[in-house]
Amino acid sequence: MVLAVLLAASCGGSSTRPTLEGARRAQVDAPEPTAPAYATQSPAGPAVEGTLGAAEVRAGVEAAASAHDMPLEPDPRLARLATWIADRLGPSGEPPENEVVEFFTRHLGLVEPGPHIMVLGQPHDVLRGGVERSVGQFMNRQTYNRWGAAVVERANLLVAVVLLSWRWAELAPIARQIEPGATLEVRGRLLGEHRNPVVVVQRPDGTVRRLPAGSGPELDVRVPTEGAGVYRVELLGRGPHGDTVIANFPVYAGEAPPSSVALSGPDGGARDVDGVRRELYGLIDATRRAAGLSALAPDPRLETVAEAHSRDMVQHDFIGHTSPRTGSALDRVRGASLASGLVLENIGRGYSAEEIHRGLLESPGHRANLVNPDVTHVGIGIVAQPEGTRSALIVTQVFVRMQGRVDVSAAPRELLAQINAARSARGAPPAELEDNLARAAGDAARRFFDEPDLSQQDAVDDASASLRRFAIAYRRIGGVMAVVGDVREAGALEPTLDAGVRFLGIGVAQGTRPDTGPNAIAVVIVMAWPR
Repeated sequence: MVLAVLLAASCGGSSTRPTLEGARRAQVDAPEPTAPAYATQSPAGPAVEGTLGAAEVRAGVEAAASAHDMPLEPDPRLARLATWIADRLGPSGEPPENEVVEFFTRHLGLVEPGPHIMVLGQPHDVLRGGVERSVGQFMNRQTYNRWGAAVVERANLLVAVVLLSWRWAELAPIARQIEPGATLEVRGRLLGEHRNPVVVVQRPDGTVRRLPAGSGPELDVRVPTEGAGVYRVELLGRGPHGDTVIANFPVYAGEAPPSSVALSGPDGGARDVDGVRRELYGLIDATRRAAGLSALAPDPRLETVAEAHSRDMVQHDFIGHTSPRTGSALDRVRGASLASGLVLENIGRGYSAEEIHRGLLESPGHRANLVNPDVTHVGIGIVAQPEGTRSALIVTQVFVRMQGRVDVSAAPRELLAQINAARSARGAPPAELEDNLARAAGDAARRFFDEPDLSQQDAVDDASASLRRFAIAYRRIGGVMAVVGDVREAGALEPTLDAGVRFLGIGVAQGTRPDTGPNAIAVVIVMAWPR
């Protein structure tokens, strides 16, 4: 699946104006202006709000952008957002809660994931250099193309709030409020290297619908709304690091967008890696229980896979599902010798379990992974990334389906039906099960688990060798083997679709070896070409 970046902050100084300290249960009202529609076109206005220090902040941002060859376009809405954030800084310069930043961001009509935030409190004569260094540090980790800032005076210091964002789509304006039953239109084009747009919509009842829009970059997706409520819309695009969240925003059918946000309650959770991991497991269980689903089993091997990916992202300054070193989530799970027919992955970034989990739930694609009814096991890996006076937590969640017990005696005929359906689609005649071939295939599949040192190729070779006395009946005998998490995964192995194959022996066994997941399924198929 897909990417969730919640919030990043760098405190290079201090502020003395707390407004949300001790007020997690407070209600925050929306300031003016209110955007009637979401838009990707930047309006006219200043890139930096404030008078004293504005020129220095602009010069620092532009110098960092030039040094990193990363052009930034100013967006006055980000400058306005920076002012609202500056008015609500905590006593040590910390930004307001992510709930507040997300609320303000959508209130201004921005569709991109929440911007990354820097807060610097410095004297006037060193402000430019401080901004340049801080922006440069963020640019070392990620690509940005939009910015905005605000400067305020606090206790003889200039406090600059700099926001960096990324816009990878040009979209036609989308009304924030529509009539129930109206068609929701998402039209535009992806930018940069992003292709394969997919629109994911979470309906008011919590169900999620994925709507692929072709190879891209253009997209034109129309989603009917069935009734009143909030429709959460997410646009994904395939980029250099896999599926990426391009846009994520709510549309309100039959009701007005909210004019205030009520904070969810005290966020007194753990801040250390082990504590956050435990809390995330609990939050996942609670979310699935509320959806009427069973809890997932934590798996230490999946934790190792997930933590390695989080560490890879931190060490090599990227956020994404596809790594140049380890490939996709499926590649990483298979590289750990775990067999599964279903592998899903969430990535999050934040400062507490509650914040990270809430951000994932607000992403339709990530929420769908959390409440997928087919996954059985999960592993969570977390790496802390220092940022100023605190550490961001880079989180990877890996979900897999590990097979329960299957009826290995019934599986061969079920597989034969699946293989013959695939053969028919190819114009090949149906194949038949043959007893001698079936015995050889079944023996090989069982030996694979009885003898842990036996390779898949050895098992296939042994099955073929045991059939030499029948060679006179066939022009050719061959074999293929797969270790799968679901029997159906072996139903369309390419060699079995050869039009010349007329007889099959299918052996299915289930067990666990050191190089497989629990209850892995070994499928051996012996094929015969008649004379």
